[in-house]
Amino acid sequence: MSQNSHPALEIRDLSVEFRASGNRALFKKPATFKALNGVSLDIQQGEVVGLIGESGSGKTTLGKAIVGLTETSTGSIHVKGQHTDPARASGRRALAQLVQMVFQDPYSSLHPRKTIGTTLSEPFLIQGTVSRDKLQSRVQSLLQRVGLSPDHAARYPQHFSGGQRQRIAIARAIANDPPVIIADEPVSALDVSVQAQILNLLDDLRTEQNMAMLFISHDLSVVRHLCQRVAVMYLGRIVEIGAAKEMTAGPAHPYTTALLSAAPRVKARNRAQAAPIVLSGDVPSHAAIPSGCPFHTRCWLYEQKGCPARCRTETPRLETLPSGRQSACFFPKEAAAPARPPAAACS
Repeated sequence: MSQNSHPALEIRDLSVEFRASGNRALFKKPATFKALNGVSLDIQQGEVVGLIGESGSGKTTLGKAIVGLTETSTGSIHVKGQHTDPARASGRRALAQLVQMVFQDPYSSLHPRKTIGTTLSEPFLIQGTVSRDKLQSRVQSLLQRVGLSPDHAARYPQHFSGGQRQRIAIARAIANDPPVIIADEPVSALDVSVQAQILNLLDDLRTEQNMAMLFISHDLSVVRHLCQRVAVMYLGRIVEIGAAKEMTAGPAHPYTTALLSAAPRVKARNRAQAAPIVLSGDVPSHAAIPSGCPFHTRCWLYEQKGCPARCRTETPRLETLPSGRQSACFFPKEAAAPARPPAAACS
């Protein structure tokens, strides 16, 4: 198989465990919990895949694991067919040339005591891709690519607005033309007036460089606008993957249905369609994930179906549906239906 036939990003059975905080007994192994649990995902070259889910679902942890900022427990990550191993220094350097991340907060992601020129020079110097005599021209070219003036190279981060800082962070990420970009809520900390500009910039750069992008967001309207496919996370697992337009029209997992119902709608056919699905209870802790389907303790469809024992005892896996989408639900055909009063109370 040639390297070109591989997905740009290939994740298989990825898990991340963290040590639980708090006191523990002497000589006992510290308690751990899984922030990610068997995540698998492919992104093709030039494709944007959105990653959505509630806070604490594991979205940012997945992004950091891909770029080597969080240690993985099990599973594998391949970029353009190459296995990444950030545990070794040589592996971290190779990984940095293949995958880069744009962080949520543009105010903390840039070094306050380094000029923009110095910050943008570092990717070239670390990777050895540009000689020192050509650094200045390459940095100026980078600034122009993201819509800034070459003269900005001599200034410090505090001289720029949030939108301008995010443009600089994007310039740093694309400096060595990586095939994969992880964008972690890149516009959520920005004013609404500049969010569209940053999104258009990311889309233009993705098209120009044919990059693959994992776009982490909680804004469903942004995901629908920018992404070709969407993956939905709940408690460290991906519960649905599919084309953005198809998923919006008819989800195949009850959690996705609830997320979409919470998004504001300008036009709704009736009042019932406009009303959000209110999930019962709180999100369970990663340290005490429910048995069976992790979502069954809050699932409106579980109650509507009369609380099937299967949902409490079996963990559904991502299955490919006739439409090509994947869903981790035992009743995917009924997951898109609007929630009705439960048929039975579940203990």
